[in-house]
Amino acid sequence: MVRREPSPLAVLAAIARGVLGAGYRSEVPLRMLKTLERLPSERDRKQLTMVLRALDTNSGALALTGRRVPVSWLSPAAAEALMIKWKSGRLNVHRQLAGQIIALSLSSLYGHPGPEWDRIGYQGPMGTAPKTAPRLTPIDVEPSETLRCDVVVIGSGAGGGCVAAGLAAAGYDVVVLEKGRYHSESDFHHYEGDAMRDMYLYGATIATDDLGCRIISGATLGGGTVVNYATAFRAPDYVLKEWSAISGIDAFVSGEIDESFDEVSERLNVNTDSSAAGRRDAVMEEGLKKLGWHVDQLPRAVKGCTQDEQCGYCGFGCRIGAKQSTMRTYLEDATSDGARIVVGAEVRRVVVRDGKATGVEAIVGGAPLNVNAKVVVSAGGSIETPALLLRSGLRGQVGHNLRLHPGTPAFAIFEDEVRIWEGTLQSRYSKEFAHLDDGYGPIFETVPGHPGGGSAALPWLGARAHREFMEKYPYVSFCAVLPRDKTAGRVTIAKDGSPRVRYKLQADDERRIADGVIAAGKVMEAAGAKEVFSGHANSISYSPSRSGAHDDWASRTRAAGYRNGKITFFSYHQMGSCRMGTNPGSSAVGPDNESHEVKGLYVVDGSTFPTASGVNPMLSIYAIANRASKKIAARLA
Repeated sequence: MVRREPSPLAVLAAIARGVLGAGYRSEVPLRMLKTLERLPSERDRKQLTMVLRALDTNSGALALTGRRVPVSWLSPAAAEALMIKWKSGRLNVHRQLAGQIIALSLSSLYGHPGPEWDRIGYQGPMGTAPKTAPRLTPIDVEPSETLRCDVVVIGSGAGGGCVAAGLAAAGYDVVVLEKGRYHSESDFHHYEGDAMRDMYLYGATIATDDLGCRIISGATLGGGTVVNYATAFRAPDYVLKEWSAISGIDAFVSGEIDESFDEVSERLNVNTDSSAAGRRDAVMEEGLKKLGWHVDQLPRAVKGCTQDEQCGYCGFGCRIGAKQSTMRTYLEDATSDGARIVVGAEVRRVVVRDGKATGVEAIVGGAPLNVNAKVVVSAGGSIETPALLLRSGLRGQVGHNLRLHPGTPAFAIFEDEVRIWEGTLQSRYSKEFAHLDDGYGPIFETVPGHPGGGSAALPWLGARAHREFMEKYPYVSFCAVLPRDKTAGRVTIAKDGSPRVRYKLQADDERRIADGVIAAGKVMEAAGAKEVFSGHANSISYSPSRSGAHDDWASRTRAAGYRNGKITFFSYHQMGSCRMGTNPGSSAVGPDNESHEVKGLYVVDGSTFPTASGVNPMLSIYAIANRASKKIAARLA
């Protein structure tokens, strides 16, 4: 008898047939497998492959499913039943695995062109990208080359781009190393699945170790500023006061950081004149006003934004260059002053000699690249920066105090189309509940919802039910709950040096999130929703037409809870894993952003926040970086 080799691809195909039902397409399983290959950790990739292979054996299937039938042999109905059983099971491992594979199946279908787009009324990219010349010219490097400079900056987003510009303007020789590739306006095709793969960290596969929170972070030249929503809040005064008290840094309240906010706001053209509300934001605004709750325009870092229907696609890059990302501002400033940029550069280690940083070791195109420098600036973000420092031998508080703003919405279905993928990226917000618990309440916002991510965020209760639900997708809207979390997570590294994110939501954060979702449901009801539902794995919904329905729904959502896989959170803001402070026992870098452990090593990104900002953190990162560039320039002088 010929022995059959277990096939992970065949297992994924069988499960996808069960999850997608009539929508299944033959290309989906390979997309799923390729996505899993982008997981940060080699160990995670191997473990998941082992599980998939085990599911394709009699003994493995028996252990994991209770039946001696390889999963690749299951009918679509049997595979669907298995996912339903797992997602509602008592074992965390089953719930986590089901949640991951269900979401992966859905995004691998709806995130790409095909019949499903026509069926749900999603038109996809609006025209083609413009044929424009790139405005930046990254340099080519030879295999095993060594570059020399005054300052090497790791990362090119709000922190890295801004500090590179400041130091280059001060006359220093700057090299910027960016892990992602350069995508200019002519490259912004606006296909969701491909953009997530190419412009987001690890192809948007990274999550907390319990899979409870997906981490969405940019990984392209310009970092998150190229793919984020251009929202430019200053950190609120009460947050800055807390930061000063926790860190011992007077700059947060002395006026120094305010001056820096003013400077970066001017360079980025922060304004509220480009905040016309798309239908998605208008719905939320209508509900807030009917309740008498706070609502206001968002400040945005844009210039010449036409705010047409294409704007909702700018999470995949702004084609008209209106978004004032570092790619359009500080990186152009830096290169005009002589800075060099290297893309596709994975920095593996900071070189430390006699307690001082002297450069970095990177890999470009599979070959080593060494950069010798007087100063090293890490600006890779709150996941990649601590991982780099840990790989480089630092310890102390590196990786501690991670905050994620773990968000979840109250969804709703309306009588008229909303088309949540269209309209201004973000234009309205509410701080009605921001001051709960001494400044630790949530704010309300919306974001564009394209069907790859949207289909995976909506509850899956079976193939047919989900397909029918997706037919209503143009009528769906939501009010997103963005909590200012107290939960302190931690970034560690696996044996291969890849980042691992530990984050266990605390009970008081869970309570505030539950309160926020309940209030967000009221907003959707006031806006005229026909049905309101939470993002729980087992959907919890109500019809506003029924008397007392909201109170009953509130009780059920609160009882269901938000921890242990009951809901999947999304983190668009990662902060605090290398916090600033005067005390090395509670912080990783000092008041001037220099490491407590290594001289000449600076951290200039969102990881330096003493606590969560409670608002979109981009402008605060810019302000800290702008201030830090002056401190570093003075040190070099």
